[in-house]
Amino acid sequence: MIRRWIMLWMCLLAVLPVCAQKGMHVEDLFGSRFKHDKQAVEVLIKGRELKKYHLTLFRSLTITDEPAVAEEIEALVGLDAQTAVDKEVGKVGNRLYYGFYCFPAQDDNYRYLFYRNAAVAPGSSKKMEVTVVYMEGKITLEELKRMFK
Repeated sequence: MIRRWIMLWMCLLAVLPVCAQKGMHVEDLFGSRFKHDKQAVEVLIKGRELKKYHLTLFRSLTITDEPAVAEEIEALVGLDAQTAVDKEVGKVGNRLYYGFYCFPAQDDNYRYLFYRNAAVAPGSSKKMEVTVVYMEGKITLEELKRMFK
């Protein structure tokens, strides 16, 4: 009986990171979709390495030279932005240059989404590069902003 409970908990814990951004539109970006895409770099960090930052999950995706995917990412971030409780955005014309969003806590964890499109930067001659980052943990928005200054 005890073994069954242990196995059940182990299965549940194994699924949690996958479900972390559940209910968000950017959920479709993370996972195996870009696994074999040479223009994509995906990072997943969880566990002990994040403890000192009071985070439980860090996921990022950077896409270069894929304009259609960049537009899709911007659209998904825009849809998620509608449910943010706090946000800071920068636009150039009608294009989103950067966005930092805070979402309602889920399971006592704060949730954050960061977006940046380097090609849209004012006066930019950089190649197309879009980055989206999802973070969650006990860290507050103020602490997170201080950490990235």
